[in-house]
Amino acid sequence: MAVPVVISGLEFRTKGEAKEFFGGIRDCYPDGTRIGPEDDALLRELLACHPEASEKVGAGVDYFTVDTDAHFGRTRHFTVHRVDGKSTDFSYHTCIDGRNERRDRLGALRCAVKDQIVAFREREFAGSQPPVCPLRGVRITREEYHVDHAPPAVFDLLVQGWLVSMKLDLTSVSITPPGDNQIVAEMTDATQLTSWQEHHRQHARLRLLSPRANLSDARRL
Repeated sequence: MAVPVVISGLEFRTKGEAKEFFGGIRDCYPDGTRIGPEDDALLRELLACHPEASEKVGAGVDYFTVDTDAHFGRTRHFTVHRVDGKSTDFSYHTCIDGRNERRDRLGALRCAVKDQIVAFREREFAGSQPPVCPLRGVRITREEYHVDHAPPAVFDLLVQGWLVSMKLDLTSVSITPPGDNQIVAEMTDATQLTSWQEHHRQHARLRLLSPRANLSDARRL
């Protein structure tokens, strides 16, 4: 049974409904724009739900903006600007879901191979003609694309294969603790990092998909 979520006096039937609401606030603002008073009040209540709320608030909240992550340049997030002039990101997903160790470690593993993914993307867009989605047959642009791991070597199975080869489980993957302006955690063990990057380089079969294909068609394969 779905558990209602209550934030700042607003009751949402599900976590998904709450995420859609706060995602809508995020999408109303261009990058760097100061968030308006009514939405600011809601975000202060939302931030109080974050597992690291005291660290995120720090010396106190001055205002909020929306910004785009520096890793892939695609994910937009809220930024809290403190009264002491410092700032940090925060995820409304984490505020609603709480800390998720599995998600954090998978995020660190994805981050560790971001250079491979970016290099693949650049090769695909280097041709004179835009690439075509293999599932939908539509042209893909730099503004509308997803990089996907083609079956059978989907990302989770790549990770599982690497963990088995290293005689590890996911909880043994060393990652950075939560910190300011850390959109995703990063791997900290040099041996694990090098081994995972090489495993991904050898076994991943990347492909460009249209966003709709990646979010619907690819999930059914």
